[in-house]
Amino acid sequence: MSKHNIREPFWKTALRLGIFFIIVVLLIELIWELLSSGNLNAIRSSFDDGTWINYAISRLIIGIVYGLTMAYYLRKNAKRK
Repeated sequence: MSKHNIREPFWKTALRLGIFFIIVVLLIELIWELLSSGNLNAIRSSFDDGTWINYAISRLIIGIVYGLTMAYYLRKNAKRK
C-alpha cells in the first residue's frame, strides 16, 4: 500500500475491497453452478421463490466485513512501514 493509499479515506478503501470481494465470490459461484449443473436454473428458481433476498443480504454482510477487515490490516501494515 503506497503513501497515497494511506491518505485515502478508510471507508473508500473498505468499500472498494468489499465490492471487489463480492464480485469475485459471485463469479466463482456462478461458474461453479454452471459447471456442476450445466445451466443456471437454480438462479432463476431462487428469484421465483424469494430466497435471493437472504442470499443477497448474506453476501452484502460478508463483503462489508471483508472490506473493513482488509482495509484495517492494509492501513496498519502501511503505517508500520
